[in-house]
Amino acid sequence: MTTHRLKSASALWNYISVHGLKPLPKTSVSEWADTYRYLSQGVSAEPGKWRTDRAEYQREIMNAFTQPGIHRVVVKSAAQIGKSDIMNNVIGRFAHLDPATIMMIQPTIDMAQDYSKSRIAPMIRDTPVLSQIFYNVKSKSDAQAAKTRDGNNTILSKIFPGGRLIMCGANSPAGLASRPIRILLADEVDRFPDSAGSEGDPVDLASKRMTTYWNHVMGLFSTPTNEGASRIDLEYNAGTQEEWQHACPNCGEYHLIRYIDIVTESEEYKSEDGKKHVVVKSVKWRCPDCGFEFTERQMKDANQKYIAKNPTAVQNGIRSFFVNAFTSPWLSWKDIMREWLEAKGDPAREKVVVNTRFGESYREPGAFEDHEIFLRRREAYGAELPDGVLMLTAAVDTQDNRLEYEVCGWGENEESWGIKKGVILGKPDQEATWNELDSILDHTYTFADGTGLKILRAFIDSGGHYTGSVYRYCEKNFTRQRFAIKGYANSPGIPLNYKIGKASNSPIPLVILGVDDGKQQIMNRLAITQPGAQYMHFPLNEEEKELGNRGYDELYFKGIISEHKKRIKRNGVIREIWETTAGVRNEPLDLRVYNLGCMYSCNPNWKQLKEILLAAKTGRPVKPVATTQKRPSRMRKVSRATNIW
Repeated sequence: MTTHRLKSASALWNYISVHGLKPLPKTSVSEWADTYRYLSQGVSAEPGKWRTDRAEYQREIMNAFTQPGIHRVVVKSAAQIGKSDIMNNVIGRFAHLDPATIMMIQPTIDMAQDYSKSRIAPMIRDTPVLSQIFYNVKSKSDAQAAKTRDGNNTILSKIFPGGRLIMCGANSPAGLASRPIRILLADEVDRFPDSAGSEGDPVDLASKRMTTYWNHVMGLFSTPTNEGASRIDLEYNAGTQEEWQHACPNCGEYHLIRYIDIVTESEEYKSEDGKKHVVVKSVKWRCPDCGFEFTERQMKDANQKYIAKNPTAVQNGIRSFFVNAFTSPWLSWKDIMREWLEAKGDPAREKVVVNTRFGESYREPGAFEDHEIFLRRREAYGAELPDGVLMLTAAVDTQDNRLEYEVCGWGENEESWGIKKGVILGKPDQEATWNELDSILDHTYTFADGTGLKILRAFIDSGGHYTGSVYRYCEKNFTRQRFAIKGYANSPGIPLNYKIGKASNSPIPLVILGVDDGKQQIMNRLAITQPGAQYMHFPLNEEEKELGNRGYDELYFKGIISEHKKRIKRNGVIREIWETTAGVRNEPLDLRVYNLGCMYSCNPNWKQLKEILLAAKTGRPVKPVATTQKRPSRMRKVSRATNIW
């Protein structure tokens, strides 16, 4: 018996000596990928064997994950530079050669599930060394293998010998805090919520699970968002700040290629629907040092390397990298600059290009210093409705002693016209108050030629102390397109037209609006200075034409610019919230936000509306208009039952 035990102990020691006391593998992530990784058909633009030299800037990023002393790797980048495959290679290398508990965080659980199915599953399936360890079926029957696979590997949790891959959402505190992890990958951190439930910052919450591992490493990846509120900017600045730079073929100096140094020859034209289009004929980079110009091909063939602007940060164990779209082998400079030139003048589109192509945070318009600029730009319409208006919406803000309203006109490409802003004095629980509102909402507003439009839809704020009164009015007037709304404030990431809920103790729908998004959209539009797409027109009072006081006075313009973004630190993360200037009423801004959401909810087909109005003015039949619009949403279907005029 003793002999048997000694033999067993000896055999165990031999096994540990061979398998358990091996030094940590020296294979870097890029070496592992070049040796073992396969890209999947239908997922990658270039399926087959992985080649790091196809996008050389990826090499140092991947290798930083196995660099001694590095515990945090930060990547601030444009979209389509291959960051998903970089993270996948990190997962593959550690799962195969240095097993550990690995966690990947996506902004939401739904996104984590989608990433697992669309990115992780194909990688495991098509990379042989991974399919062998994630689906270990060598010694089992098919039935046993299927049972083991189902039990050990789910969409959000995949087990391999010595470790586990956990997928979770930044909005799930349970997923972030449940177990120790050694490798943490956080994707699109600028889209993370401020807090995972009530537990605090998602990244900080997850990183606390790494403290038991001396060799832990965290990777933070994201395209940036807004200047001053970007998490990836803060993380990048704390690191080595390594920029992928190109050597000038003439003077040899290294530079980061930025859009401000790109020279283009282009032509601009507008399509039938008024949208701006740009044809880029040529694009070159101009060296800031010597002034010589070079083509895309010349610069992509030039010497390239990372240059650190803050190299001492390596002593803190943080390497940070910046890559923009001008470096990507999958994007052409002509396409990038075409997107930029078409977006210029439209802050919403500019932001997308700056974030996803240039890889830079965007400085949003807002905090206008003087309301006088808007007073001075008011126009004489000459009638209740100026030419260009194709549909009308209305918004109502509910206060304890009054209703405030605004009627807004909309035209092609979301150009807008303030039509009438006013106040109805009276408590919202009084029938007379709502009767006076009916006189505004039922009115037919006319053009100079006598043609008229009626308000298509109205959004009515149900917040405050008179929610029940608003619900009763909207229930009574449901067929007249008058809907109760509720705004979610200081909730980053919630879109303006968020969702449709159900009003409490009432059969009517309740429209939920993300007002933070709406306020920024209004500020973006106010920043547009030339009439056209998304430009906001305001009327002068024209007493001699008996049009009355339209309400666009000094108080209105102080109110529409009454809020500004303020940076606060919440749960260790800097965020931006909207704050009202002391002593200024913000109802004009709220009303325009509601009107914007109301317009979106109608899903207008501007070309069709233009044809209908032209037919009404000329007495001709309405021409059929082809449309490629998507099927209307649940909320939008309601509008089909009501005529516009």
